Amino acid sequence: MLTPLKREDFDKYIDFVYALALDPARSGYPTYTDGIKTRADFVDRSLRAFERANEDILLYEREGRAAGWIHYYYLAEDKYLDTCSFCIAEGMGDAIAEFTAFARERFPGSELYLGFPGENTQAEEALEAGGFTCIERDFNDVFDLDRYEPRPQDPDVVPVTGENFELFRTLHAPHEDMYWNSDRLLADMDEWRLLLYMPGGVPVGALQARKDSEMGEIFALFFADGYDERTYRALVTAALNGAKTDGAGAMVFFNDAETQADALALGFRCVGEYMCYKTAL
Repeated sequence: MLTPLKREDFDKYIDFVYALALDPARSGYPTYTDGIKTRADFVDRSLRAFERANEDILLYEREGRAAGWIHYYYLAEDKYLDTCSFCIAEGMGDAIAEFTAFARERFPGSELYLGFPGENTQAEEALEAGGFTCIERDFNDVFDLDRYEPRPQDPDVVPVTGENFELFRTLHAPHEDMYWNSDRLLADMDEWRLLLYMPGGVPVGALQARKDSEMGEIFALFFADGYDERTYRALVTAALNGAKTDGAGAMVFFNDAETQADALALGFRCVGEYMCYKTAL
């Protein structure tokens, strides 16, 4: 059974739920097993649910006992529903089914996204059985920047500006179905590090990375003509250098099987496998 968590009951459950967040087989994404995020981060992010109109925490009870919680947020203008934590001690499949039914009734016409570690096989089985579509399966990689010294940067890597944004849009065009499409990026450019790789003045690759003074994240890397190791390394190195300049302590990057070897060669460490599922409500 799912019921809204009351603020006065938060302290009663926080230790129990945080312990679940540290178990990839019983939790969802974002993960707290990456060596970056802390208990204080989890508490702080969870408490914001009581301050924001578009968030809530649902306590999950099973046979009269608390079995975890689901912290969700909703972007009404985009009809986008996602979770900040999905921590369930037992009955993961039932919890997913109940939350999906709740979401269909509360947010009809929206799209629900749920991400889980590869170790959470119960979630995977439930999502597959529930008609969700797996839209992403990657490796969650982290680069620790504390001791990183910026590396020489390829001069053919150039920042994206308002003047050359259409070159970036051309490479991004096949991927416009993602939330951060070209129009949203253009409207929010100050929050992003957008890069082009242009040997000989020709755009052959592009990268989008979120700026953050604590933890940066490479959201996507695009190629004009399929994967190219030189392009990958040039753009990722430039993104790492930029994150170091920002003062970030780490950079997160979700790599697929094709790029994983190069990510590890550059110095990323793999936290684990990530899978993302989506369904229309």
